[in-house]
Amino acid sequence: MGFRSAPATTADFAPLHAWLATDEDSPFRRALVLGRRDAAGIDVLQGRVLSRVDPVGGTSKRELSDDAEFFDAVTTVFGRNVDDLTPADRTALGARVLRAHEARAATQRA
Repeated sequence: MGFRSAPATTADFAPLHAWLATDEDSPFRRALVLGRRDAAGIDVLQGRVLSRVDPVGGTSKRELSDDAEFFDAVTTVFGRNVDDLTPADRTALGARVLRAHEARAATQRA
């Protein structure tokens, strides 16, 4: 991270935002990531792994076993409304998240 005393403008973020949103090498294109901070810690969902980091740095992680558990975490932990997703949309998203999750797990094992 770089810090300057001059105010930042939206244009300052445009190149990196474009890369993060569109480039195949962007970590945000390879896996679904949700994050949320509250007074008691940080929740992160990366693929099918739900993590909670407490204020002193302790971390708990658990792998979500199926689409039902995944979508439950999306709605209850992160407060995201997914009512606009059709059953086919949910199935497709669940399959995409699972493929990315399995690919990441295979890379970590290697």
